[in-house]
Amino acid sequence: MPHEVKMPQLGMTQDSGVIVSWLKSAGDVVSEGDALFEVETDKATMEVEAQSAGYLAGVRAGEGDDVPVGDVIALIVDSEAEIGDHASADPAQPPEKPAPAPQPQPEQSSESAPKAAAVTAPPVTTGKVLASPKAKRLAREKGIDLSVLRAQGVNEPIHAADLSRATLGGHSSLTAEVSGAALDALLDHSDGTKRSTLFAAFAAGAWRALFEGDAGITLLALDGSSVHVGQTGDHAVLTLVDLCDTRLGAYMPAGGGITLSVAKRSGNYALTLSFSEGAMPVQRAAALLDDIAARFEEPIRQLL
Repeated sequence: MPHEVKMPQLGMTQDSGVIVSWLKSAGDVVSEGDALFEVETDKATMEVEAQSAGYLAGVRAGEGDDVPVGDVIALIVDSEAEIGDHASADPAQPPEKPAPAPQPQPEQSSESAPKAAAVTAPPVTTGKVLASPKAKRLAREKGIDLSVLRAQGVNEPIHAADLSRATLGGHSSLTAEVSGAALDALLDHSDGTKRSTLFAAFAAGAWRALFEGDAGITLLALDGSSVHVGQTGDHAVLTLVDLCDTRLGAYMPAGGGITLSVAKRSGNYALTLSFSEGAMPVQRAAALLDDIAARFEEPIRQLL
């Protein structure tokens, strides 16, 4: 009688697990206690052992599949003869698509030159990015845009180990300069609101508008102290440096991360957004900085 191999529950709050790799192939001899496959949860990556001996057959989930807890993913049969009765589905091989029917071609005049073949751009993949629970949590903490990894060719679902790809792309910066008249007037009539706290509110508001999520902001002072504000617990996604009382123009950290530095020049505010293009594509960084700049120039936007 075949023995079912199910996705185990390795944590109290685990709903599913991602198969990282199969350590046995269909048809292999399996002894009780042998490592069958590796599974990634939101806590760790672990090996899952066979609970019975026999031959692996009927593999129903492939590497990278996110499988609900309790689902049957393979069978262990008692004899080689039974392997063929439970053929394994190979998730890595997509079903063959029928060849497209030939399209009628317009008749071409003997005097007309042949036309160049049309070049079709690859489709742009949009929508929710499929990722393991652990990868989603780490991406949230580090401010990594998972859609960037998908655009770079990382297969979905994305695993925690794939996040190292987000360090690629170099360190970049964008700058903007805006009038400080409206913001200075607001600060002059404020009830003691700290300037840097207001800057952080602008950055957090722009982040929410663009990414539809709260942003933790760390206010980094030049004396080395820092204060964390925002809605993401202890994990900041953006560091803000206020340089307005100095002659300095911008700060770009060598260690990476997303940093906004604010300086003041002749009544205007100079904003510099420093970021890794692996964690945030330049198009999104530009949209973020543009929104922040608009809030500096028109503080009333922060109330909208």
